[in-house]
Amino acid sequence: MPIWAEESWQPLSTDGPLWRWLVRWVPSCQSLPGMWEIQGDDTEPDVEWAAGAEIERVVEVLRHMNPEDARPVVIRLGSQTIRYLPPAIVQPKRAKRGLLGRFWTVVVGILVKLKMVVVFGSMLISLLVYGFAFGWAFGAGLVGLIAIHESGHVVANRLKGIRASLPLFIPFLGAFIQLKEYPRDAADEAFIGIMGPLFGLGATLVAVLIGLWGRIPVFLAIAEMGFLLHVFNLMPVLPLDGGRTVGFWRWKAWIPGIFGVLVVLFYNPVTNQFTIDPITVFIVVLIAVSLIREPRRHSRDYAAIAPRSRWTYTVVWMAALLVSLAGYWEIGHLHPFIG
Repeated sequence: MPIWAEESWQPLSTDGPLWRWLVRWVPSCQSLPGMWEIQGDDTEPDVEWAAGAEIERVVEVLRHMNPEDARPVVIRLGSQTIRYLPPAIVQPKRAKRGLLGRFWTVVVGILVKLKMVVVFGSMLISLLVYGFAFGWAFGAGLVGLIAIHESGHVVANRLKGIRASLPLFIPFLGAFIQLKEYPRDAADEAFIGIMGPLFGLGATLVAVLIGLWGRIPVFLAIAEMGFLLHVFNLMPVLPLDGGRTVGFWRWKAWIPGIFGVLVVLFYNPVTNQFTIDPITVFIVVLIAVSLIREPRRHSRDYAAIAPRSRWTYTVVWMAALLVSLAGYWEIGHLHPFIG
């Protein structure tokens, strides 16, 4: 690409003919505190050009300039170009800008703190709801388990360089993180999707060890709920983590995922009971909406990842689901006998 040299600007001499021409037409230009520069010859404008209609517009611009004007003004005079540069520092404007800058700094700081208040506030509300409903020890353990699960997603997003919100806790629905940009492909989405369950299952297994070693029933109750939550969350259907992890299989995974979700939500294999409540119905509707919208969002190219990555994430997802199923079944039969 060619580079064109630009004729440099030169200070406009107050002894030259162009300056005398400016003073003749607009005497107030002498009182302006800024600097005048010229690009071209410092000569009086051509007589024929100065007599044309264009001169009226130029004079009108010059006459409306004032000492408080902080904007540069560029005017073409035929083959010449002059510009007025205001002072680098204009105290009234600077004072206002400084005040405005401090104002926005305060606003941004408040918003950042408000974001943290929302996150911890939602966590506190969940703790209160679970505490009143199931007891404070169980409520605290469950909120801690969900927080660890969500931290896995946060870590994964940071590792992949994907901007996302902090976790927002919703009682009886867990928590969620909103991605501010889509992952590059299904492999990145699988990594983000599976990291939450891996963190959460790690915390759940720790609760199992503490409950068995110390014979503390509340830890086993927390572990049982943790396994159940991960059984549900690992169902291969959107928008659950299982659907994100094996989303590259698309409908091949979602069809059995729908059946699995219905079983987990409405049937308890430990108690052999069927249940239905507004929350489960809302979750089913949310999943249905996601399944309708998701195919429009991701193309086949998005899901076309390397076979090695495809099978690696599938095996890890299946192992996590089997651990969750086995853990829920075993702890569900074991913890009532530990006191």
